Amino acid sequence: MIMRTMLPLAVAVCFPAIAAADLPGWKLVWSDEFSGADGTPPDPAKWGYDTGGGGWGNNELQYYTDRTVNSRIENGGLVIEARTESYGGRNYTSARLLTRNKASWTYGRMEARIKIPRGRGIWPAFWMLGNDISSVGWPACGEIDIMENIGSVPATLHGTIHGPGYSGANGVSGSVNLPSGALADDFHIYAIEWEENRIRWFLDGVPYFTATPASLPNGAAWVFDKPQFLILNIAVGGNWPGSPDATTVFPQRMTVDYVRVYSSIMPPERVSVDAGQTWNGYMNVSELPANGGAYRFGGVWNPADLRAAFEGGELVLRPNSIADPSTYWYVGGGAPGRPGNKHMAASMYVERTGALSGKQVVFTGVVTADGLTEAHQVKAFIRDFDPNYASSNAASRPLRRGPFRVSLDTAAGAGRHVQYGFETSGVNVWPTDAEPFGSMRIASVAGHPFAAWITGFEEAGNPEVDLTESGDADGDGRNNLTEFALHEHPFHGASGGFLRTRTENVAGTPSLVLTLPVRGAPAFGGAPAKSATVDDLVYAIEGSVDLGAFESAVEEVVPAMADGMPDLDAGWNYRSFRLASGLSPTAGFLRVRISRMP
Repeated sequence: MIMRTMLPLAVAVCFPAIAAADLPGWKLVWSDEFSGADGTPPDPAKWGYDTGGGGWGNNELQYYTDRTVNSRIENGGLVIEARTESYGGRNYTSARLLTRNKASWTYGRMEARIKIPRGRGIWPAFWMLGNDISSVGWPACGEIDIMENIGSVPATLHGTIHGPGYSGANGVSGSVNLPSGALADDFHIYAIEWEENRIRWFLDGVPYFTATPASLPNGAAWVFDKPQFLILNIAVGGNWPGSPDATTVFPQRMTVDYVRVYSSIMPPERVSVDAGQTWNGYMNVSELPANGGAYRFGGVWNPADLRAAFEGGELVLRPNSIADPSTYWYVGGGAPGRPGNKHMAASMYVERTGALSGKQVVFTGVVTADGLTEAHQVKAFIRDFDPNYASSNAASRPLRRGPFRVSLDTAAGAGRHVQYGFETSGVNVWPTDAEPFGSMRIASVAGHPFAAWITGFEEAGNPEVDLTESGDADGDGRNNLTEFALHEHPFHGASGGFLRTRTENVAGTPSLVLTLPVRGAPAFGGAPAKSATVDDLVYAIEGSVDLGAFESAVEEVVPAMADGMPDLDAGWNYRSFRLASGLSPTAGFLRVRISRMP
């Protein structure tokens, strides 16, 4: 299903750690995986300490130290430990780590995987403060509490913002409760997604609270538009959690598996095979491997000399050749039937200066016919050059029949050159001998529904799996075109979990049905799409037969629960929708678009 916003489903309780990597829509820009040696302090290049025992404005009882007994690396995680001991005039010690003066961010996704402590009077937190706290003070600097829990309410997670006119007990806050057990029972991922004029809180990937300027008291200022730094700590006692009692066991430990910060990825700049662009040619010439393979020269060639041309909107690439009788090019001199004497790598490309710099460039297309023999290969590429062409970075992938996708994050800067196109390489061929070596035809994904569908997935860039219409990428015995007709991803078909697609026969015609969970029991109405508003979300169920436009009629049907749908939390119900037109002739699509009300 094509989803704009994650469905708020049941809260997960336990899962393994995931390696640091970019997330869909987010680029990893900073992290600490706490992989140092056991017993050592956290990385001083990333973390500093607040120390002291002055109560911290909350009448807290601990003295914060920078000792390893209170914070250290242990078993691949950061341990913050609150202890009972007499230190600095206090009866408890703990640690408060922060990235102040080392790293700070305005906007992004901030997340940490943490197993929190438990017990009355224990107050773990993962939070942020504005860099300007020393000049404007608190709460004018702004505070974002990503995770707070008080030990006397072990299953409740709080997310809060504090600012001028909405601080302390008057902070703007939301919370979520585990359906069973305590947060301290296992690791959980605590996160915010902080954007301009909006902050959203997540527990294990599920959103539970959103704050915007409209959430503030009348006349209050939104101060979350400037850099903030991260803080991790355990407080003991204080105004909110109260003091420990005889039931509180020490030491108390908070274990942090990782902390990661992501920046939002701008929508990619998509390019494809377009005859309306200016296409250039460049040839690199080398000796054949049998002759040592040495590089000889590179230079600009006309596309016609590269035997590349647009025919009917498709780019046709053929083996490289040159009508030159010199023995430099052909064994025994150029003539029909003489073997080539050089390896030629011909690039047919579009170059754009400045316009594609500092962006994620995605180059897509579809190979509609591949008749090349093994003597010649074609790859699609994106190349990013500095203004003087002295250095570059690039991405490429070999081509075969079917859709392709190449992606490259280009460097920012004035005057940089970004090229995208195709390189045909292999031994040169006398022009009249070229036909038996075949050709390759390449088109834009526009107007090709299967290519438009499959190139939307990251795995389409993997040359090791067959993502053509007749392929079977996931090995389930069903070819990709069938999965395309069911609108399932070959790697992640909607055959399990909370979203399902299936077909049913209606008057002898196969029809596509989508089943999904919806909160409450709203009335879906409208035509051709069906839509409903639930809480602050708008659901739109839309249908298409060719991906050209989602304008096909959708009808709601009675949910079919016979295929083992998982149980839902209280207040949630399954709803099913059918593409009224059936699958015609080979494909049908249903998508749910979920957006927040403005």
